Amino acid sequence: MSLKYGKWVRGGKPATKKFDMLEPPHKQAMYFMPLVWAFSDFQKNLHRARLHKINMEGIKPPYILICNHNAFFDFYIMSRMIMPDRGYFPAAVDDYIGREWPLRRLGAIPKRKFTADLSIIRNCKKAIQDKQIFGIYAEARYSHCGKTEVIPDSVGQLCKYQNVPVVTLKMSGHHLYQPFWNSKRRYIKPVEATMTCIYKPEELKTASADEINAKIREYLYNDDFRWQYENKIRIPYKNRAKGLHKVLYQCPACKAEHEMASEGTKLFCKKCGKVWEMTELGELKAENGETEFSHVPDWYEWERANVKAEIERGEYSFSDTVEVYSLPRPMKFEKLGSGKLTHDPERGFVLTGEYRGEKYRIQRLPLQSNSLHVEYDFPRIKPYDCVDISTESDSFYCYPTKQNVITKLAFATEIIYEMHEKKSKLERAERAKIK
Repeated sequence: MSLKYGKWVRGGKPATKKFDMLEPPHKQAMYFMPLVWAFSDFQKNLHRARLHKINMEGIKPPYILICNHNAFFDFYIMSRMIMPDRGYFPAAVDDYIGREWPLRRLGAIPKRKFTADLSIIRNCKKAIQDKQIFGIYAEARYSHCGKTEVIPDSVGQLCKYQNVPVVTLKMSGHHLYQPFWNSKRRYIKPVEATMTCIYKPEELKTASADEINAKIREYLYNDDFRWQYENKIRIPYKNRAKGLHKVLYQCPACKAEHEMASEGTKLFCKKCGKVWEMTELGELKAENGETEFSHVPDWYEWERANVKAEIERGEYSFSDTVEVYSLPRPMKFEKLGSGKLTHDPERGFVLTGEYRGEKYRIQRLPLQSNSLHVEYDFPRIKPYDCVDISTESDSFYCYPTKQNVITKLAFATEIIYEMHEKKSKLERAERAKIK
């Protein structure tokens, strides 16, 4: 459902219209591009970026470019890799606040995260028709721990039928430069990026969507902490572990959830007192006793497995009072006040509340969201953790009362989606047999 927002904003000026999600994309304006290219080249040289191109001989737009996503810095390196070519790029709606006009003229296309949006197909066709690059950050979010996140099957399905080359761009080191859980820049050198043409049009004709997805995931797979250790890149930054507890929320020693904290170079459990030190090479070492996980992504995947087991046992559910903001327009967030957010394997997400005397109920069923948009210390509203429950017409940013719960919510969303998708495929196969 859509909420009824007021017609007037502060100062008596008419409210701006809602996001126009159907507006055709604009070619990147040439009057912007010299600045974009100059700044991207500056960033490349500043960070001594090592750039590689594989199987790219003769590859010119139009093509589909699929990138991994670790930090805003990705956009600089991506722009440097494709210059002097231009493209269209879906971007989250919150990026447009107060700057819709320039973003659209930089080729950006507004997208509400993790919603079924057929405009992606339409805009991809438009890019191909205009002989432009169509760029996709396949994970649709920054990586939580420097490891490639879930890439939906729809990416391979999109590529299968466009009859243009499919190119991947894997970037390494960007999560270390500016981790999602602590956005303080660390200015590491070097970073690295590899652009590879993985399919030419004639090869797509004989490849299945599943094969295309498998190859995309293979070529985009990245693990920044492993890359850091293998390349012996030291980060002497004194707060290098601060914020890591937002991702590593469960203690592997006492198994307590949401009791982890961090400060300086240390990660610790407030319940049992165990402490881990993050070394300059990104490894974790327990100060006393066993080091359960020295590698951050291993700890992260252990948490994911625990959430999956909890769901399979029928024990998972979430309910909390949340402070709600929505983003129907590209100018500012609308404060909706207090609401209630629940999540379970059968109903998915349900957000209820009341705004200007009107009760509302927003539901996203398990198969309507393959993942969850989370923000750590979200700066655009207030610097605390929140989740974004998006529909096709609005986005609801919810700040939980409970602390350090949003990473588990993201795990649960993905696992519940996978379970329902698997069940749905089996049911479709059974119906096909009957016919």
